[in-house]
Amino acid sequence: MIRHYLILAITFMFLSGCAQQLPNKTAIYDNWKGKLANQKTWHVEGKLAFISPDERQSANLNWQQQENNNNLVLTSFIGTRILQLKQSRNVAELEFDDKVYVDTNASALLKRLTGFALPVNNADNWLKGTIDSQTLQVDELGRSKQVLWLDNESKQWQINYADYIQTAGYWLPTKLTLKHQKIKIKIQLYDWQFN
Repeated sequence: MIRHYLILAITFMFLSGCAQQLPNKTAIYDNWKGKLANQKTWHVEGKLAFISPDERQSANLNWQQQENNNNLVLTSFIGTRILQLKQSRNVAELEFDDKVYVDTNASALLKRLTGFALPVNNADNWLKGTIDSQTLQVDELGRSKQVLWLDNESKQWQINYADYIQTAGYWLPTKLTLKHQKIKIKIQLYDWQFN
């Protein structure tokens, strides 16, 4: 009989040692969406896939914002830097093919030199899912589900938010898709950080 108890005790200790620890969830702020919209310093990593009728490209992304300064780095899956786009209020600087290019419009600069259409000028709102628009559809928790949105160049984008994570007191998007005409951009985000 003691042998059975010993076997059960060892089994339970083994199972408890193998149990996966769930990530810590913080309580959601009462006005989480307003606080998130006002949060101007953040960092996120993820993956991006650009799909057009002519090509498909994918990259890892590392995106940081500090107040009005953005820094987007795209790398290949083996870690080679594809490009780095730095943006401040009045100027954008793109490092691409070992050269540095400057313009006042980051999205236009990116499109002109790489062929890659991404509305980086307004990333703070659409990336965090805090767009305020009459076309915005939200779920039962107030999280963005879908929106039709005009960028600075009056291009209309349809943005779909497929999944969220609860962290740092906010609901943060982890899967979203942007569509403009025949262009589709799929983004998967993880490791959101705020200062």
